[in-house]
Amino acid sequence: MIIKQVINNNVVSTVVDEEEVIVFGKGIGFKSKVGQEINPADIEKIYVLIDPAEENQLKTLLQEIPYDIIKFSLKATEYISDHLHKKISKRILIPLTDHIYAVLTRYQEKGKYESVMPINVSHLYNEEYQIACDIVKQMNETFQVDVGNAEASFITLHIVNSELDVDLQDTYRVTEIINLSVTTVEKFYGIELDSSSINYSRFLTHLQFFAERMIKNTFVADDIDELLHKRMNLRYPKAYACAKEIGKRMKEAYGWEIDENEYTFLTIHIARLLK
Repeated sequence: MIIKQVINNNVVSTVVDEEEVIVFGKGIGFKSKVGQEINPADIEKIYVLIDPAEENQLKTLLQEIPYDIIKFSLKATEYISDHLHKKISKRILIPLTDHIYAVLTRYQEKGKYESVMPINVSHLYNEEYQIACDIVKQMNETFQVDVGNAEASFITLHIVNSELDVDLQDTYRVTEIINLSVTTVEKFYGIELDSSSINYSRFLTHLQFFAERMIKNTFVADDIDELLHKRMNLRYPKAYACAKEIGKRMKEAYGWEIDENEYTFLTIHIARLLK
């Protein structure tokens, strides 16, 4: 591999199969020049770029952030990919690295770091949250800091964001909608849902797609006949009333109208959840 660009002392770029890739390695760029051969023994990690926009963002980030944080973020990204039972986007590297750098910088400036997430994401994204807690623990051990587990909530959203492969702001909105729906069900029935159950997991999956449709202003295909609507309403009147309550709160919070197809699917999932 031939060096195309020296990004910093520890990062260079090269071209493999007509695609530019980023090569990481301690000292790999030190006193190196464009056109030189890369010593395979110096390579710690190779990262394939996704698109030109990501290329510019990543190169800028790599010039600003210390290599030990970049190296940790690469390992954290691998850890997420290896332990999560869902596919994530490679784009997670940039926002996750930037976030970890910001956390460690604030910790060094203030001597401690406290963050507060207004939504209990551990209840909504249990698997992602447990992985995020592991990363916080690894961060504390690697950098000799004491960042609390509250920070795991923010890392959780970065993981969820990489699953959805959307803007982080949309992930926050999706999370708000899911939380609103779950808390509405719990308040309506006067119970606390079992977040470990398979039906809860299915309900969250439905809510995730439901939230995405609301944000994108798209709707379920109009293939549910009127008879099914009426049948579900009659069979599960309380679940239907709960779905209507979710719709009411959605309109109050966001001004969105939910159509009858969405109400029917919500009713089915709520009824299944409360079995």
